Amino acid sequence: MRRLFLLLALACACGGTKATTQPDPTLAKPTAATAVSPEETALMDKLRANVEMEPQVAVDLADEGEKRFPESTQREEREAMAIRGLINLQKIGSARGRAELFLQRYPNGPFTAYVQNMTGVHVTPGAPKPQP
Repeated sequence: MRRLFLLLALACACGGTKATTQPDPTLAKPTAATAVSPEETALMDKLRANVEMEPQVAVDLADEGEKRFPESTQREEREAMAIRGLINLQKIGSARGRAELFLQRYPNGPFTAYVQNMTGVHVTPGAPKPQP
């Protein structure tokens, strides 16, 4: 019953069972100085294309991207898309846990508000930094 209540509360906050709020994509675009490899570009394109219809594929791609490109400029967006995929899979607890780590790592990033709106998790002032 408690899980159902949490799912309903999060669904209401998100406007349904699927995440619908979109971040501003221009905020996370890499510049020429921070060029992204063609392999990572292909991975990110595939992740974005699958997050709604095949969210498990998107989560798996985000995890793969984290292993292959851990220092990428696309890391923040990749993690936000993984959280969105978890919500679309209705894995709310996992999404919120990942959102807490995300918000500790990126308290003022271009995807911060997006993740907060999707999950209901907010930046906690003075929270300890995540372990690498």
